[in-house]
Amino acid sequence: MHNLIKLKKTAPYYYYRLLKWRLFGDCSPIGASIKITQRCNLQCTHCPWHKNHQMKDLSLNSWKNIIDELIASGVTVIAIEGGEPTLYDNLHDIVEYIKDRGVYCIIITNGTRDINGLLPDVFWVSIDAMAQTHDSIRGRGTFAKVVNTLAANTDKKLITLTSISKENERDIEALCNFLHDKVYGLMFNFIYPYSNIKHNTLNNEERQEVGKRLLLLKKKYPQKVLNSYSFLKGIGSDKGHLYPWLLTTVTSDGKKIQGCLVRHVETEDCSLCDMGCCIELSNLYKLNDGAIAFWAKNIGLPKLISISSEKML
Repeated sequence: MHNLIKLKKTAPYYYYRLLKWRLFGDCSPIGASIKITQRCNLQCTHCPWHKNHQMKDLSLNSWKNIIDELIASGVTVIAIEGGEPTLYDNLHDIVEYIKDRGVYCIIITNGTRDINGLLPDVFWVSIDAMAQTHDSIRGRGTFAKVVNTLAANTDKKLITLTSISKENERDIEALCNFLHDKVYGLMFNFIYPYSNIKHNTLNNEERQEVGKRLLLLKKKYPQKVLNSYSFLKGIGSDKGHLYPWLLTTVTSDGKKIQGCLVRHVETEDCSLCDMGCCIELSNLYKLNDGAIAFWAKNIGLPKLISISSEKML
């Protein structure tokens, strides 16, 4: 068991997985997202999940069994989200269990609650804009709480995650300028046009224009803006063939879907999507520009020989 854990942290293991995918038709996932609770302390305007029926959290043992199944299927990175995952009573035990199994662990949090004592490999902290706009999306006083969380946890690996919509697209330059020296890195995403929030999403042409601005920010802060060049260049455009089976998503009731998380809510339309999850995983599969560097910085992928022109490793 110990030797297998060590192997999964080496470059040859990932070359082996890549060969299985590309040459032998293997469709095993490498990443997983688990919604460990549906409970949340916020009601963000772009989130479809808090409008669903609240359900009782699964037990610690139930989640351990699910995690074991994910790892057996090939998963080497697990992102814990919600809801707000810090509301789950046994979160510390879940994090330790994942890490003890040799799997890279991410906590995705809204940053308004205490994260001291939690030791995932990395935190992804949601922050959507500067104070006024962020608070209009996530609630009064939340921006100050997030900034305080970042300042109080400089000993941890912190990556900010910004979900772009009509509400906050004008703030991305100011936010990047504000955050670049406070965190390990920044990631940018676009909210998906779920049927109940479609009015707040950017159309393809608008996303393309924002993508151009993000490319300029990446050139300005090449070691901080973590999205790959291939992702940024493709915003608002046809992505070609995607490989959503690289990701397994699990909802708070334990329901697993190998593929896009949107499927848990409604039928997905990839032509309308610029969320980074399946797109960046597909870019890795295709060895697209900067994809290896993106995953190395975000999920601890071992340093591989990259055919990419992007020199980030």
